[in-house]
Amino acid sequence: MPENRVLKTLEKYRIKNQDVPIIVEGRNDLGCLRSLDFQGSIIVLNSGNSLVHFSENVAETNDEVIILTDFDRKGVEIKKNLQMYISGLGCRVDTALWETLRKYVPIRTVEELPFAVQRIADDLEHNAIDHETIKRKWNL
Repeated sequence: MPENRVLKTLEKYRIKNQDVPIIVEGRNDLGCLRSLDFQGSIIVLNSGNSLVHFSENVAETNDEVIILTDFDRKGVEIKKNLQMYISGLGCRVDTALWETLRKYVPIRTVEELPFAVQRIADDLEHNAIDHETIKRKWNL
């Protein structure tokens, strides 16, 4: 069931984010991840630097990063370029969260993710899954 896969993947990355920073496009994306209880480092891309300069700064200070850009054309292009630049500088790049969300969740932006998680929780509730456990886990 894709809903369970999405929730399990999000939980895995909430834990991984304790040690590995997530790169997002903007401050609203950061807020959305915080609302889903991601407590680790989240790096906002739109800081005024070029992608190359941003990538150099990230690679200098991290061994690994998670990229979570939007899923629209611009976000796909940014993800591709960041992945190429950062990995080229010797930093591991994890895009599995992005790939899972893109495949299984019908959203175009990271800002839509909390609403999508709520819809998944509601769907699971209708399928006799313990909705209160999901709500507590995802701080809904």
